[in-house]
Amino acid sequence: MLEISVKKRFKDFCLDVEFSCRTRITALFAPSGSGKSLTLQTIAGLVEPDEGRIEVNGKLFFDSKRGVNLPPQKRRVGYLFQDYALFPHMTVIENVRFGSKDEELVGELLKILEIEEIKDKFPSEISGGQKQRVALARALATKPHVLLLDEPFSALHKELKLSLYREIKKIQELFGIPIILVSHDIDEVFELADFIVVMEKGRVVQTGEPFSVFMNPLNLKVAKLLGHRSFLKGRVVSVGSDYLEVKLRSGIKLKCRRREGVAVGDEVFVSILPFSLALSPSLESTKLVVLVRKISSSREFKRIEVEIERERVELLIPSSLSPNFIMEEGRTATIYLSADFIPVIKEGS
Repeated sequence: MLEISVKKRFKDFCLDVEFSCRTRITALFAPSGSGKSLTLQTIAGLVEPDEGRIEVNGKLFFDSKRGVNLPPQKRRVGYLFQDYALFPHMTVIENVRFGSKDEELVGELLKILEIEEIKDKFPSEISGGQKQRVALARALATKPHVLLLDEPFSALHKELKLSLYREIKKIQELFGIPIILVSHDIDEVFELADFIVVMEKGRVVQTGEPFSVFMNPLNLKVAKLLGHRSFLKGRVVSVGSDYLEVKLRSGIKLKCRRREGVAVGDEVFVSILPFSLALSPSLESTKLVVLVRKISSSREFKRIEVEIERERVELLIPSSLSPNFIMEEGRTATIYLSADFIPVIKEGS
């Protein structure tokens, strides 16, 4: 388990973070310049906080009150950088051995990460995905207490990313250590992480299980950061045990997910998520007549852009289900929106 509560002040920036992560994968999610990488650097011992405390699996890394600040080499932190940082003059196996002289462990890592066949090659002779695996093996060779991943997948194509995501999950299960991932890709967070820490301007603004945070964003800013794009304004007119009803400016009443702390009369924003389109009517859906503005298709989805309350809203239909939806650009269509995928955000929260 990792527990961190630190502050670090600079001339024009202040890092002030507090969170904990158990033996699982935690994502630090935020736009560039929010302090994600800086947080990793304080854990690794590369940057000394002004105050606070860092503890990993019962081992104290840093405590300003007790004067404890372990040097990086004594923290046993695995750190995977975006640029891999492999030694160009060393072969694959020599790079991995740099992290450990335990030949049995080195051999095991080569096997687990499927890089045995390239062990005698130099970094310049292998692919980006292979370099990633070598860097990961070297980081794990130190038998780290925690593994830090600083956007290591950002330059890789989709299929290679998915392959490495599987490797990371397998490693987490095998080694049972906390893994902290820096990312600004919400799809990557959903694919990999069990826990998300949303940051903004050096501070933690929301934490939780990724889907729960996505469906219950703290405020409009967090919602936009998480990828919500279509918002309608309205007032809450009824609250039930599972759902609530919001009256939009046009008078339309939209059934939405119930949100703690939201009461009748509250001004709210309703987020229409792309996958809120229901196949058929139900007690948990709202019937709407909309104007279809644009239709486009990909291998996986049909994208439908419709107009609701004079706002453009993008909806997604899985390609396998698209024959069930007959729509034409420039014409009106009747749709049903599922309340389960329509979060409510309190105005001013």
